Amino acid sequence: MKIKDLCQMTVCLSILVVCSKLSLNIGIIALTLQTFAVAIISYLLKWKKASLVFLTYIVMGLAGIPVFSKGGGIFYVLEPSFGYIIGFFLSAFIIGLKGENKILYYARGIFGLLLIDIIGMIYMYFMLVFHLGKTDLTALYILQIGFFPFILKDAISVVLAAFIARRLAPVFNEYGSYNDQAIEINEKNVTIM
Repeated sequence: MKIKDLCQMTVCLSILVVCSKLSLNIGIIALTLQTFAVAIISYLLKWKKASLVFLTYIVMGLAGIPVFSKGGGIFYVLEPSFGYIIGFFLSAFIIGLKGENKILYYARGIFGLLLIDIIGMIYMYFMLVFHLGKTDLTALYILQIGFFPFILKDAISVVLAAFIARRLAPVFNEYGSYNDQAIEINEKNVTIM
């Protein structure tokens, strides 16, 4: 992996942490900008590097570094919202696919968002039932607390991230690059043309 790749991944990890901290607690699941960050990171870095960023984020949070919206630590796996974080990692494999067909580009973001929500709601259901002992849960209740309040914001976030990423990608991919032919080395000095 090149230093340029590591720098890009570090910048993206920082964006994810900041977007995680910009949160509003409205119930079991906090309202954050994480979906926007996940989408733009996946679009810009593609699936290999993006999945490493999300894996690093998960490891940092579980190690106790407070990068998640409500802190961090190994017991964060007991939070009903932790499934959404797992979904971030898995969505990178869909959103971060290569291909520039405009319709598929936006569709990948929407499918990635749906994957995050499905994994998040399934995980939340199991945590509420088996960890917190709530046995009277219905599918509608899970949708009401884990999907309906966020779907409009998340869909707009993903579409906006796709729009921004399409325009930002050429600059982002050139970040840290240099032209080998623009540097001329002679015996006395280095000239940058």
